[in-house]
Amino acid sequence: MGPIKDKYDHFKQWQEQPFEYRLNSGGVHHCINCGHDFTGNFCPICSQKADLGRVSWRSVRQGLMDIWGLGNRSLLYSLWQLLWRPGHLISDYIDGKRQVSFPPVKMLFIVAVLYSMVFYWFFPTVLGFDIADLSQVYDEQTASAMGASNDWMRKYYSWTALCVSMLLVVPTWVMFRYSPRHTAHSLPEGFFIQVFIANLMVVLGFLFFPLGVVDPGLYTFACIIAYGIYYAIVYMHLFGYGLWGTLWRSGFVFVTLVCLIGMLALPFIDIEAMAPGGGTQLTADQVRMKKMSFVGVSLMLALMVLGTGCVVNYIATRKFRKQLKQAKA
Repeated sequence: MGPIKDKYDHFKQWQEQPFEYRLNSGGVHHCINCGHDFTGNFCPICSQKADLGRVSWRSVRQGLMDIWGLGNRSLLYSLWQLLWRPGHLISDYIDGKRQVSFPPVKMLFIVAVLYSMVFYWFFPTVLGFDIADLSQVYDEQTASAMGASNDWMRKYYSWTALCVSMLLVVPTWVMFRYSPRHTAHSLPEGFFIQVFIANLMVVLGFLFFPLGVVDPGLYTFACIIAYGIYYAIVYMHLFGYGLWGTLWRSGFVFVTLVCLIGMLALPFIDIEAMAPGGGTQLTADQVRMKKMSFVGVSLMLALMVLGTGCVVNYIATRKFRKQLKQAKA
Protein backbone atom coordinates (compact mmCIF):
# COMPACT_ATOMS: atom_id res chain seq x y z
CA MET A 1 0.00 0.00 0.00
CA GLY A 2 3.01 2.30 0.53
CA PRO A 3 3.88 2.93 -3.17
CA ILE A 4 0.21 3.27 -4.09
CA LYS A 5 -0.39 5.80 -1.33
CA ASP A 6 2.72 7.76 -2.36
CA LYS A 7 1.49 7.90 -5.97
CA TYR A 8 -1.96 8.99 -4.82
CA ASP A 9 -0.47 11.71 -2.58
CA HIS A 10 1.67 12.89 -5.50
CA PHE A 11 -1.41 12.95 -7.74
CA LYS A 12 -3.38 14.97 -5.14
CA GLN A 13 -0.47 17.39 -4.85
CA TRP A 14 -0.41 17.78 -8.63
CA GLN A 15 -4.17 18.40 -8.67
CA GLU A 16 -3.83 21.24 -6.18
CA GLN A 17 -0.62 22.77 -7.60
CA PRO A 18 0.31 21.54 -11.10
CA PHE A 19 2.44 24.51 -12.14
CA GLU A 20 5.92 25.61 -11.13
CA TYR A 21 6.93 29.05 -12.30
CA ARG A 22 10.61 29.93 -12.72
CA LEU A 23 12.52 33.07 -13.63
CA ASN A 24 14.48 32.38 -16.79
CA SER A 25 17.11 35.03 -16.26
CA GLY A 26 17.97 37.70 -13.74
CA GLY A 27 19.73 39.85 -16.35
CA VAL A 28 18.49 43.02 -18.01
CA HIS A 29 16.62 42.60 -21.30
CA HIS A 30 15.89 45.17 -23.99
CA CYS A 31 12.36 44.88 -25.40
CA ILE A 32 12.46 44.92 -29.20
CA ASN A 33 8.80 45.94 -29.34
CA CYS A 34 8.65 49.04 -27.09
CA GLY A 35 12.34 49.65 -26.28
CA HIS A 36 11.94 49.28 -22.50
CA ASP A 37 14.77 47.73 -20.45
CA PHE A 38 13.53 45.22 -17.88
CA THR A 39 14.33 42.11 -15.85
CA GLY A 40 12.22 38.98 -15.86
CA ASN A 41 10.48 36.84 -18.44
CA PHE A 42 8.15 39.45 -19.98
CA CYS A 43 8.24 43.18 -20.62
CA PRO A 44 6.08 44.99 -17.99
CA ILE A 45 5.10 47.67 -20.53
CA CYS A 46 3.91 45.67 -23.57
CA SER A 47 4.08 42.03 -22.29
CA GLN A 48 6.38 40.82 -25.08
CA LYS A 49 8.48 37.75 -24.20
CA ALA A 50 12.06 38.41 -23.15
CA ASP A 51 13.81 35.86 -25.35
CA LEU A 52 11.77 36.58 -28.49
CA GLY A 53 14.11 36.77 -31.47
CA ARG A 54 13.79 36.93 -35.24
CA VAL A 55 11.07 35.07 -37.13
CA SER A 56 12.13 31.47 -37.76
CA TRP A 57 10.62 28.12 -38.72
CA ARG A 58 9.82 27.74 -35.02
CA SER A 59 7.71 30.90 -35.33
CA VAL A 60 5.86 29.36 -38.29
CA ARG A 61 5.19 26.18 -36.34
CA GLN A 62 4.02 28.15 -33.30
CA GLY A 63 1.71 30.28 -35.43
CA LEU A 64 0.08 27.24 -36.99
CA MET A 65 -0.30 25.58 -33.60
CA ASP A 66 -1.89 28.69 -32.08
CA ILE A 67 -4.78 28.46 -34.57
CA TRP A 68 -6.07 25.31 -32.84
CA GLY A 69 -4.92 26.22 -29.35
CA LEU A 70 -1.80 24.07 -29.31
CA GLY A 71 0.59 26.88 -28.39
CA ASN A 72 0.77 28.69 -25.06
CA ARG A 73 -1.82 27.50 -22.56
CA SER A 74 -2.29 24.46 -24.75
CA LEU A 75 -5.83 23.39 -25.52
CA LEU A 76 -4.85 19.72 -25.20
CA TYR A 77 -3.21 20.25 -21.82
CA SER A 78 -6.23 22.23 -20.58
CA LEU A 79 -8.53 19.39 -21.66
CA TRP A 80 -6.19 16.94 -19.90
CA GLN A 81 -6.47 19.01 -16.73
CA LEU A 82 -10.23 19.16 -17.15
CA LEU A 83 -10.35 15.36 -17.05
CA TRP A 84 -7.97 14.84 -14.11
CA ARG A 85 -8.37 17.96 -11.94
CA PRO A 86 -11.68 19.48 -13.11
CA GLY A 87 -12.75 21.15 -9.87
CA HIS A 88 -9.27 22.48 -9.13
CA LEU A 89 -8.84 23.86 -12.66
CA ILE A 90 -12.17 25.69 -12.53
CA SER A 91 -11.39 26.92 -9.01
CA ASP A 92 -8.03 28.30 -10.16
CA TYR A 93 -9.65 30.06 -13.10
CA ILE A 94 -12.40 31.86 -11.16
CA ASP A 95 -9.84 32.72 -8.45
CA GLY A 96 -8.08 34.85 -11.04
CA LYS A 97 -5.41 32.44 -12.30
CA ARG A 98 -6.31 32.95 -15.95
CA GLN A 99 -3.01 31.64 -17.29
CA VAL A 100 -3.63 28.09 -16.01
CA SER A 101 -6.16 27.32 -18.73
CA PHE A 102 -6.90 27.83 -22.38
CA PRO A 103 -9.77 30.39 -22.56
CA PRO A 104 -12.88 28.29 -21.78
CA VAL A 105 -15.32 29.92 -24.23
CA LYS A 106 -12.79 29.67 -27.07
CA MET A 107 -12.11 26.09 -25.94
CA LEU A 108 -15.78 25.19 -26.29
CA PHE A 109 -15.97 26.74 -29.75
CA ILE A 110 -12.94 24.76 -30.99
CA VAL A 111 -14.13 21.52 -29.37
CA ALA A 112 -17.59 22.02 -30.90
CA VAL A 113 -16.09 22.54 -34.36
CA LEU A 114 -13.90 19.45 -33.99
CA TYR A 115 -16.88 17.42 -32.76
CA SER A 116 -18.92 18.43 -35.82
CA MET A 117 -16.03 17.74 -38.20
CA VAL A 118 -15.36 14.28 -36.79
CA PHE A 119 -18.91 13.03 -36.34
CA TYR A 120 -20.66 14.70 -39.27
CA TRP A 121 -17.92 14.86 -41.91
CA PHE A 122 -15.11 12.37 -41.17
CA PHE A 123 -17.27 9.38 -40.22
CA PRO A 124 -19.83 9.60 -43.09
CA THR A 125 -17.32 10.72 -45.75
CA VAL A 126 -14.17 8.77 -44.89
CA LEU A 127 -15.45 5.75 -42.97
CA GLY A 128 -18.75 5.45 -44.82
CA PHE A 129 -21.31 5.35 -42.03
CA ASP A 130 -23.66 7.94 -40.63
CA ILE A 131 -23.24 8.74 -36.95
CA ALA A 132 -26.93 9.64 -36.75
CA ASP A 133 -27.76 5.96 -37.14
CA LEU A 134 -25.82 5.18 -33.96
CA SER A 135 -27.57 7.79 -31.85
CA GLN A 136 -31.10 6.47 -32.30
CA VAL A 137 -31.57 5.46 -28.67
CA TYR A 138 -35.27 6.36 -28.65
CA ASP A 139 -37.99 4.32 -30.21
CA GLU A 140 -39.65 5.68 -33.33
CA GLN A 141 -42.67 6.99 -31.49
CA THR A 142 -40.61 9.08 -29.08
CA ALA A 143 -38.32 10.34 -31.84
CA SER A 144 -41.36 11.39 -33.86
CA ALA A 145 -42.79 13.22 -30.87
CA MET A 146 -39.56 15.14 -30.29
CA GLY A 147 -39.48 16.07 -33.97
CA ALA A 148 -36.95 18.62 -35.18
CA SER A 149 -35.73 19.39 -31.65
CA ASN A 150 -34.48 15.79 -31.30
CA ASP A 151 -32.54 16.05 -34.58
CA TRP A 152 -31.09 19.41 -33.58
CA MET A 153 -29.90 18.13 -30.19
CA ARG A 154 -28.18 15.14 -31.78
CA LYS A 155 -26.56 17.17 -34.54
CA TYR A 156 -25.42 20.06 -32.33
CA TYR A 157 -24.47 18.11 -29.24
CA SER A 158 -21.81 20.63 -28.14
CA TRP A 159 -24.25 23.52 -28.11
CA THR A 160 -26.88 21.37 -26.45
CA ALA A 161 -24.35 20.65 -23.68
CA LEU A 162 -23.76 24.39 -23.29
CA CYS A 163 -27.49 25.19 -23.18
CA VAL A 164 -28.11 22.52 -20.55
CA SER A 165 -25.15 23.76 -18.53
CA MET A 166 -26.44 27.34 -18.64
CA LEU A 167 -29.66 26.17 -17.00
CA LEU A 168 -27.53 25.11 -14.03
CA VAL A 169 -26.03 28.56 -13.37
CA VAL A 170 -28.80 29.91 -11.12
CA PRO A 171 -29.64 26.62 -9.28
CA THR A 172 -25.92 26.09 -8.55
CA TRP A 173 -25.61 29.66 -7.30
CA VAL A 174 -28.63 29.21 -5.00
CA MET A 175 -27.54 25.86 -3.51
CA PHE A 176 -23.79 26.52 -3.16
CA ARG A 177 -23.63 30.23 -2.30
CA TYR A 178 -22.72 29.53 1.35
CA SER A 179 -20.06 26.94 0.55
CA PRO A 180 -16.68 26.79 2.37
CA ARG A 181 -14.87 27.61 -0.88
CA HIS A 182 -15.97 30.33 -3.29
CA THR A 183 -18.56 31.57 -0.83
CA ALA A 184 -21.14 33.74 -2.59
CA HIS A 185 -19.66 33.08 -6.01
CA SER A 186 -21.17 35.41 -8.58
CA LEU A 187 -23.39 34.56 -11.54
CA PRO A 188 -20.65 35.51 -14.07
CA GLU A 189 -18.35 33.07 -12.27
CA GLY A 190 -21.16 30.54 -12.46
CA PHE A 191 -21.28 31.08 -16.21
CA PHE A 192 -17.60 30.15 -16.60
CA ILE A 193 -18.03 27.18 -14.25
CA GLN A 194 -20.72 25.78 -16.52
CA VAL A 195 -18.75 26.55 -19.72
CA PHE A 196 -15.90 24.43 -18.35
CA ILE A 197 -18.37 21.66 -17.52
CA ALA A 198 -19.89 21.86 -21.03
CA ASN A 199 -16.38 21.31 -22.42
CA LEU A 200 -16.02 18.32 -20.14
CA MET A 201 -19.33 16.84 -21.32
CA VAL A 202 -18.26 17.08 -24.97
CA VAL A 203 -14.86 15.49 -24.22
CA LEU A 204 -16.55 12.61 -22.41
CA GLY A 205 -18.83 12.18 -25.43
CA PHE A 206 -15.69 11.73 -27.54
CA LEU A 207 -14.09 9.27 -25.12
CA PHE A 208 -17.16 7.03 -24.81
CA PHE A 209 -17.95 6.99 -28.52
CA PRO A 210 -16.56 3.43 -29.11
CA LEU A 211 -19.40 2.19 -26.89
CA GLY A 212 -21.87 3.84 -29.28
CA VAL A 213 -20.59 1.69 -32.12
CA VAL A 214 -21.31 -1.42 -30.06
CA ASP A 215 -24.56 -0.35 -28.40
CA PRO A 216 -26.09 3.17 -28.54
CA GLY A 217 -28.05 2.52 -25.36
CA LEU A 218 -24.87 1.53 -23.51
CA TYR A 219 -23.17 4.68 -24.81
CA THR A 220 -25.97 6.88 -23.47
CA PHE A 221 -25.98 5.08 -20.11
CA ALA A 222 -22.16 5.37 -19.76
CA CYS A 223 -22.25 9.09 -20.59
CA ILE A 224 -24.98 9.78 -18.03
CA ILE A 225 -23.05 7.92 -15.30
CA ALA A 226 -19.82 9.72 -16.22
CA TYR A 227 -21.57 13.10 -16.19
CA GLY A 228 -23.00 12.43 -12.73
CA ILE A 229 -19.62 11.34 -11.31
CA TYR A 230 -17.78 14.30 -12.80
CA TYR A 231 -20.39 16.80 -11.62
CA ALA A 232 -20.00 15.45 -8.06
CA ILE A 233 -16.18 15.66 -8.30
CA VAL A 234 -16.28 19.19 -9.73
CA TYR A 235 -18.68 20.47 -7.08
CA MET A 236 -16.78 18.77 -4.23
CA HIS A 237 -13.41 20.23 -5.22
CA LEU A 238 -14.85 23.59 -6.25
CA PHE A 239 -17.09 24.34 -3.28
CA GLY A 240 -15.40 22.38 -0.49
CA TYR A 241 -18.28 20.26 0.82
CA GLY A 242 -17.91 16.58 1.61
CA LEU A 243 -19.55 13.85 -0.45
CA TRP A 244 -22.90 13.91 1.34
CA GLY A 245 -23.13 17.71 1.43
CA THR A 246 -22.35 17.83 -2.28
CA LEU A 247 -24.81 15.09 -3.24
CA TRP A 248 -27.92 16.41 -1.53
CA ARG A 249 -27.34 19.94 -2.79
CA SER A 250 -26.65 18.61 -6.30
CA GLY A 251 -29.89 16.64 -6.05
CA PHE A 252 -31.92 19.84 -5.71
CA VAL A 253 -29.92 21.39 -8.58
CA PHE A 254 -30.55 18.53 -11.01
CA VAL A 255 -34.22 18.02 -10.16
CA THR A 256 -34.65 21.72 -10.90
CA LEU A 257 -32.76 21.17 -14.17
CA VAL A 258 -35.10 18.34 -15.21
CA CYS A 259 -38.13 20.56 -14.61
CA LEU A 260 -36.60 23.42 -16.61
CA ILE A 261 -35.69 21.12 -19.50
CA GLY A 262 -39.25 19.83 -19.52
CA MET A 263 -40.57 23.39 -19.57
CA LEU A 264 -38.37 24.35 -22.52
CA ALA A 265 -38.85 21.12 -24.49
CA LEU A 266 -42.62 20.72 -24.21
CA PRO A 267 -43.54 23.43 -26.77
CA PHE A 268 -41.63 21.42 -29.43
CA ILE A 269 -43.11 18.02 -28.56
CA ASP A 270 -45.86 16.52 -30.68
CA ILE A 271 -48.38 15.67 -27.98
CA GLU A 272 -50.55 13.62 -30.34
CA ALA A 273 -47.58 11.42 -31.32
CA MET A 274 -46.89 10.71 -27.63
CA ALA A 275 -50.33 9.20 -27.17
CA PRO A 276 -50.62 5.37 -27.41
CA GLY A 277 -51.57 3.98 -30.79
CA GLY A 278 -50.25 6.88 -32.84
CA GLY A 279 -52.12 9.65 -31.08
CA THR A 280 -55.62 11.05 -30.69
CA GLN A 281 -57.23 13.75 -32.77
CA LEU A 282 -56.93 17.05 -30.91
CA THR A 283 -57.84 20.50 -32.09
CA ALA A 284 -55.14 23.15 -32.34
CA ASP A 285 -56.58 24.97 -29.30
CA GLN A 286 -56.53 21.76 -27.24
CA VAL A 287 -52.91 21.07 -28.16
CA ARG A 288 -51.93 24.63 -27.31
CA MET A 289 -53.71 24.53 -23.97
CA LYS A 290 -52.09 21.21 -23.05
CA LYS A 291 -48.64 22.56 -23.87
CA MET A 292 -49.24 25.74 -21.88
CA SER A 293 -50.44 23.68 -18.94
CA PHE A 294 -47.36 21.44 -19.06
CA VAL A 295 -45.05 24.47 -19.26
CA GLY A 296 -46.78 26.10 -16.31
CA VAL A 297 -46.61 22.94 -14.21
CA SER A 298 -42.92 22.41 -15.07
CA LEU A 299 -42.02 25.98 -14.13
CA MET A 300 -43.98 25.75 -10.89
CA LEU A 301 -42.25 22.48 -9.97
CA ALA A 302 -38.83 23.98 -10.75
CA LEU A 303 -39.52 26.97 -8.50
CA MET A 304 -40.89 24.74 -5.73
CA VAL A 305 -37.88 22.39 -5.80
CA LEU A 306 -35.36 25.24 -5.89
CA GLY A 307 -37.22 27.16 -3.19
CA THR A 308 -37.29 24.10 -0.93
CA GLY A 309 -33.60 23.51 -1.54
CA CYS A 310 -32.84 27.16 -0.75
CA VAL A 311 -34.65 26.93 2.60
CA VAL A 312 -33.00 23.61 3.52
CA ASN A 313 -29.58 24.95 2.55
CA TYR A 314 -30.18 28.15 4.52
CA ILE A 315 -30.94 26.12 7.63
CA ALA A 316 -28.02 23.73 7.10
CA THR A 317 -25.52 26.60 6.74
CA ARG A 318 -26.66 28.72 9.69
CA LYS A 319 -23.50 27.97 11.70
CA PHE A 320 -21.24 28.79 8.76
CA ARG A 321 -23.12 32.02 8.02
CA LYS A 322 -22.78 33.03 11.66
CA GLN A 323 -19.02 32.47 11.45
CA LEU A 324 -18.84 34.57 8.28
CA LYS A 325 -20.76 37.38 9.97
CA GLN A 326 -18.43 37.31 12.98
CA ALA A 327 -15.36 37.30 10.71
CA LYS A 328 -16.61 40.38 8.84
CA ALA A 329 -17.35 42.15 12.10
